[in-house]
Amino acid sequence: MNYNIEDQAYPIPENIENCIKAGYLADAKILIDNYLGKNIPSALRQRLLIEKEIMHRRASYYSFRYEEAERELEKNFKKYERGMLKHFLQDGLLEWAYINGELRIEGKLIANAAKRCDILRDGNTYDYDLKRRDAFISLIKDKKEVKADITVKETIKLNNNSKIGRNIHVNLPLSKEIPERISDVRILSHSESLTEIDSVNAAMRTVVFEKKAEKDDEFSITFSYTVKEELRSFPQDGGFIEEGLDEYLKEELPHIRFTPYLRKLEEEITKGKHTPKEKAEAIYYWITENVRYSFVRPYATINNIAEYAATSLKGDCGVQSILFITLSRIAGIPARWESGWYVTPEEIYNHDWAALNISGTWYPVDCSFGGGAFREGNRERQEHYFGNLDIFRMIANTSCSHPLTGKKAYSQDPTDNQKGEVEIDGVSLIDGYEIKREVISFLTEKSR
Repeated sequence: MNYNIEDQAYPIPENIENCIKAGYLADAKILIDNYLGKNIPSALRQRLLIEKEIMHRRASYYSFRYEEAERELEKNFKKYERGMLKHFLQDGLLEWAYINGELRIEGKLIANAAKRCDILRDGNTYDYDLKRRDAFISLIKDKKEVKADITVKETIKLNNNSKIGRNIHVNLPLSKEIPERISDVRILSHSESLTEIDSVNAAMRTVVFEKKAEKDDEFSITFSYTVKEELRSFPQDGGFIEEGLDEYLKEELPHIRFTPYLRKLEEEITKGKHTPKEKAEAIYYWITENVRYSFVRPYATINNIAEYAATSLKGDCGVQSILFITLSRIAGIPARWESGWYVTPEEIYNHDWAALNISGTWYPVDCSFGGGAFREGNRERQEHYFGNLDIFRMIANTSCSHPLTGKKAYSQDPTDNQKGEVEIDGVSLIDGYEIKREVISFLTEKSR
């Protein structure tokens, strides 16, 4: 079945919602099936079918019972004392939900406790990558433009051999070509069964593999590209909004949604601001200084990401980016999603950010990197990531929530594609495979 993520913006019946909130998923499924057996509106039918896909993903994320969470925190943090967990939950530092009426704690407990619970830190905040970002900012201020030639490889390996003989469909991300930023994308090698390569302009660019599953199947692609970052300056007069960018000013359900709350928030943030640059800058600084970085549950289980960020005041890089895009569009400023990888000479990480258009020029905006800089008291880095990035990027996506080529099942992540998607006989695999990403080479002017 083909799913439309926009259907997730529709409401579900209150009795089903109550069961889901309490974690009684078996009861929720019975209620959903009862509704699906009736003559109900098509929009409600589609919404309930999506809910059947995602409610178990939401429940599986909350994997720790309360006592288990206490033990994990004691084991991982020297400064943790019994009873702190209660206060972390009350302060909204850690996420929880009811599963079968029992309070459960999020699966990313330890990672978020380290990120958000300041009392647990041991004082060692040295981070080599932050030093690298600061060094890059100094370099680009001197050079004005920096380039890197990067070669990377991604491999997905199936480890569930019970799927042998069934139809397998794999999408792996591939770098787009972005004018003045990403160029010369070349596929150097790939595994067998490659059936399609998206155009360089695809909204969420992938390569597609299709075959009958065999024992220990692997799907891989090696590609190279050139990334360029130049020092950008906004127009001194604050700029104007160019015509022809309507697609970057509209709602994109379910996550880029102009709700009454978000309209009110935008009005509050941009009060007294007049030019596009002033408004966008005010939105950026509000997010970086008020929305704290936090790992979140799967995006598929969040019904409105922008409002989630603006009410919980937390979220990862993608959550913060969607909030920035939504508030910018409400303010009448064209904005879009960008995502892919953060690629250093040693490692590859998933990463999301945004871009806004002022006077016909796209300016990248990285709220999560800016927020991290704010919390360190690093004003220079915070300022840099409003309008500028770095050379540690691979951009596969310039749109979120866009269907992937040939994808039939409801995606593991319908909002973004950074690590790839696997489906067998039209059903997405949530696990049962391993992902490996490698930096083959990372060449700058100094290293050539």
